[in-house]
Amino acid sequence: MLFYIVIGAVFLFIVAFVLFLGTPVMRKKGTKSATNRISFYSAAAEKEGEEIPSFFRRVMVPFLSKVAVFVKRISPKGIVAANKRRLELSGSSESFSVDVYLAVKFLFPVGFLFLLIIMVLFFNVSFLIRILLLILIPLSYFLPDLYVRRKIASRQKDIRKSLPSALDLLSVSVEAGMGFDIALSRVAEHVGGSLGEEFNRMLQDIQLGFSRKEAFQELNKRTDVSELSTFIVAMTQADIFGIPISKVLRVQASEMRTKRRQMAEEAGMRAPVLLVFPLILCLFPAMMVVIMGPAAIRIYYTVISMLNP
Repeated sequence: MLFYIVIGAVFLFIVAFVLFLGTPVMRKKGTKSATNRISFYSAAAEKEGEEIPSFFRRVMVPFLSKVAVFVKRISPKGIVAANKRRLELSGSSESFSVDVYLAVKFLFPVGFLFLLIIMVLFFNVSFLIRILLLILIPLSYFLPDLYVRRKIASRQKDIRKSLPSALDLLSVSVEAGMGFDIALSRVAEHVGGSLGEEFNRMLQDIQLGFSRKEAFQELNKRTDVSELSTFIVAMTQADIFGIPISKVLRVQASEMRTKRRQMAEEAGMRAPVLLVFPLILCLFPAMMVVIMGPAAIRIYYTVISMLNP
């Protein structure tokens, strides 16, 4: 009897879920007939360069936006701004909005809770698995944060790695007589990666009417890399005081090369410390078995022979 009750509850939940997603669409399209809707999608598909929105954009994004509205109501102040800042630093603010991010964070614990209920009702799982799923329900809320933090760290590392070469190329281009904006565009094409994307976005801001100082400030907000911040401060001061850009770029490129060498030396000095734990946990036990194994076997047979003459 309980089995049929659970099946009926799941069926009603699916029906309610489908109605919840489909009602706004039906209300929006309610004044149009089926023929008009078919002709609308056919005409949209025939347009050059225009495609019908995907299922994710038509259905999932509105649903996640509604969930995000509920999450904003129950969340403390500043949570939206903090998450928006994290997405901006990770480079995902344009393709992954803060509403979708908040909705995903909220749905992760709900999904694990639903999985726990299904596992308990329909499967004979052990007590340990139940405890693990129960622990994952609150912890899953922070899984998107861990992913975004890892992406931020990877992006900042990529920018630090590409910055010295980019400044060298930018310095050579400006000294050859090329304008700063054109040289920056060429550097963005050759460097690529996260730094190239940020340089292209900076050039787009300048084309939209931002001053060079404002574009540099927005670049600093989107990256939050100390080495790039130093370069931005130097370029801003050079623009204010009228210092030749070529000299500033030459000095900054030299400093970035020095910092990159220092970072490599620091990583090399950390290597022996990082090797201690693998040596202790993996290599030393194997060496002890190889060295002490034959001696232990000989001692064992000697003791046995002494006890049984």
